[in-house]
Amino acid sequence: MQLELHANIYEAMTKHKRTRAKSRPTQNDLLDNFDTSMHRFINHILALTTLIAVAVVALETVATLAQYQPLFTALEYGAVTIFTLEYIARIRFAKKPFHYIFSFFGIIDLVAILPSLLGLTNLTFLKAARAVRIIRLLRMFRLAKFAQIKRRKNAAQSLYVINLEIYALTLGVATLILGSLFYVFEGHHSAAKDIPTGMYWALSAILGGLSYPQPETTGGTITLILARFTSMILLGMLMSLVGTMLRKVLIGTEKDS
Repeated sequence: MQLELHANIYEAMTKHKRTRAKSRPTQNDLLDNFDTSMHRFINHILALTTLIAVAVVALETVATLAQYQPLFTALEYGAVTIFTLEYIARIRFAKKPFHYIFSFFGIIDLVAILPSLLGLTNLTFLKAARAVRIIRLLRMFRLAKFAQIKRRKNAAQSLYVINLEIYALTLGVATLILGSLFYVFEGHHSAAKDIPTGMYWALSAILGGLSYPQPETTGGTITLILARFTSMILLGMLMSLVGTMLRKVLIGTEKDS
């Protein structure tokens, strides 16, 4: 009788511990599980912070906005603080920390904070390098897409919207990075006097049909080649997306025949 009582107590305690362990938010829940409300909240904070940080990188290169430099600096270090806490959390809770550190997004996360932590934000090249922070948004959209598939049995219409958003985001990422590169290599050029102007040049080169100044340096020429290559990739993405939508409308399937 006593043995049976002890066994029941032990089983109840074990079940209680398992329930408590399941109720605790894990690193996966907070950073990578889009199904949890806490992750969606953190994801929105990180997305907003990323957009603000990227805007600061671009706007602080505009000469007419030099008077707002103290504000840009405060926003920059506020964003870096948030990015640093996220980076430390991902390393702390990762099953294989070195796998994350040397992964693609691990390197992007490090580049997002390292120049500012080292106090090198005034160097033109490193200032432009901080623009890669926008790539972080691709990870957030990828998680949102996976979560959308899991939550709904028939999420085709929602996924079309997400795919369009990813396409637009990819175009924005390419425009910002290529515009920043053009600013670095062609800073003496009137079409690259700041990052926003360089972004307009990059967008013109990607979309085609618009006149834009030709680069004068080797780095600028390589940037132009990358812009045209990016244009072909984006065109392929758009054609694939439109083709999928047309197949769904015309023959009621999203798969290739």
